[in-house]
Amino acid sequence: MRNKQQAAAGPVTRTFGMADVLDQYRSLAAETDGDFVHDTLVIGGGAAGAGVLRDLASRGNASAILVERGSFGGETSSKTGKAIHPGIRYLRMAFHRLLLAAKLRRDPKIRQSTLQNLRGAWLDLQLVWYGTRERKILIETSRDTVEEIPNIVFVLPDSPERKWAVFFGIWLYDLFTTLWAWCGLTPRFSRVKLFFNRAALHRQLPNLDAPEALGGILYWDGKANNDKVLVLKAIRDAYYRGSSEYPIRALSQVEMLGYEWVAAGHFEVTLARRFEHTELPERVTVRARTIANAAGPWVDQARNRTEQPDGRTTVVYSRGTHLEATNEFIHRSLAEDPRLQVGLVPLNPERQHYLRPFLQNGIWYVQCTTTDRAHLDPDLVMPEEDEIDELLHSYNALVADRWQLSRRDIFHVFCGIRPLAADDRGQIAVQDISRMFRINRRRVGDGPVYDMINVKLTEFRWAGQKVAELVAKELRRGTGRTLGRSRTARLPFLPVAEEERYALQRADHPRGDRAYLRAKVEHYVRYQMAVSYPDYLLNTGGIRDAVVFDSAGRCDLDLAVLDLTLAEMARLLGWEPARCRAEWETFRTAYLRNMAFAELGERLRVHLPAITGAPADESAGEQMATAP
Repeated sequence: MRNKQQAAAGPVTRTFGMADVLDQYRSLAAETDGDFVHDTLVIGGGAAGAGVLRDLASRGNASAILVERGSFGGETSSKTGKAIHPGIRYLRMAFHRLLLAAKLRRDPKIRQSTLQNLRGAWLDLQLVWYGTRERKILIETSRDTVEEIPNIVFVLPDSPERKWAVFFGIWLYDLFTTLWAWCGLTPRFSRVKLFFNRAALHRQLPNLDAPEALGGILYWDGKANNDKVLVLKAIRDAYYRGSSEYPIRALSQVEMLGYEWVAAGHFEVTLARRFEHTELPERVTVRARTIANAAGPWVDQARNRTEQPDGRTTVVYSRGTHLEATNEFIHRSLAEDPRLQVGLVPLNPERQHYLRPFLQNGIWYVQCTTTDRAHLDPDLVMPEEDEIDELLHSYNALVADRWQLSRRDIFHVFCGIRPLAADDRGQIAVQDISRMFRINRRRVGDGPVYDMINVKLTEFRWAGQKVAELVAKELRRGTGRTLGRSRTARLPFLPVAEEERYALQRADHPRGDRAYLRAKVEHYVRYQMAVSYPDYLLNTGGIRDAVVFDSAGRCDLDLAVLDLTLAEMARLLGWEPARCRAEWETFRTAYLRNMAFAELGERLRVHLPAITGAPADESAGEQMATAP
């Protein structure tokens, strides 16, 4: 009843900023000598952790606490291709594995037995079927943070499948979408469109060239306007749904140092603040009956922070690189002709590429994404030059000369990493692994810990519900308590005041309006946990406010916008000049490192913003405690 009344009352007026983290941490310090026990503690504030926290919050009578050592959604979950899709390549892999299992096809790169191939095919089919449902749910509940986008798959001479096999696969993919729509009592009919040759493709999209294309097929999928913002809104929604009796807590800049099961029947978990504050204790201890380990690539490090670590390796890593590029011609062309606002998906023989147009902060740009390159160190993830060349070539091979992209058009490059479930020796090859997420249940003492592996952005709600169901089962067994039912399948995200005004995808974004930019930064500090200058620019999309075009129509950066953003965050968060310089240097180092193989950014290398520092804005509350 409380949640229904809250949803009907309009936008939430409560904040969701660093002041709220301080209040929660202060409450935890006061509870140290008390006996309150959370139903679960979630390690990690990315997509997987957000899914668990929101599902428990939706049940109305569960308590949970989530801790994230950095910014919410600031690591793996902010470095995706932003696709919300079941995955056409997972459907292809399912059929590929079935053919391998039946000995009708050979693939020396996949070293699996018949049973392993059958199991992998079944898991991938499940992933596509239920992923279709998850895409529908996110489009309906995320308040325009997730939207539909048309895509065209291009069949090439060296594509791994023949044209008619691709047409059948995409038709089946679309059929899943149609079936889920009818299950929700929403009439939908097939929306695929076949292009039997290059000429048919060119009639659909006049910007194409694609001389090698044998044909293509148009289908619809989903995309998040911003992956980090989607994750952050899910965590914020969960936080707002808590109550004094059943608190839902979400703390960024707080790290889990260790945990142990005690005879009283719960975990004792040691947390440490990573933000600066002279009065609050450096460490606090909280209690939880269960633990959800949603640390992503660092799941093994988190799972072994106990007195009896097992030292196992449970994940291997796959990486992908993403570049974002535009120029004045591309921006204006995409803005003026909706026909061109379509994703391009060349069916390459090795790695899959997704080439999608995005509108964010008033700028139309193209994001080019790669997939599946094996990786070793989750703390050292950087784009490589051959990946930039690979992406530019993949895009340029499809479009006419006027639409070609060069390194000069790139304004943002980033690299993401995905943890995949390993075998017992931690040696399984990336191509041998199903992309279905896995929840490894284990016991530490008598307490259950749930390690979440390979939770993609599309499935974070689904995976969160699965873990919450395990938590509910454990509570029934251990305490006799029964949690309410999960409601996230139909529960819209709670909005906050003026959220629509600062929506990333709004078509009438007032570019260059300094007053609007200041107000936007303040909105993110108050309601979207903006506490780090690099994180705001690179992960939340603030860098796109600075994208401009020079006299030749080429992509450039307005350094005055970057300076304004830094000054406004310093004013709101009370940063001293030394802190401002540290924030700037961290941003510049990260940006130039990722842009090493692009041409834009040299002026940034020598730029020094005017840094004066400012006292905190009292109206913003006690915001000065931030990450070191």
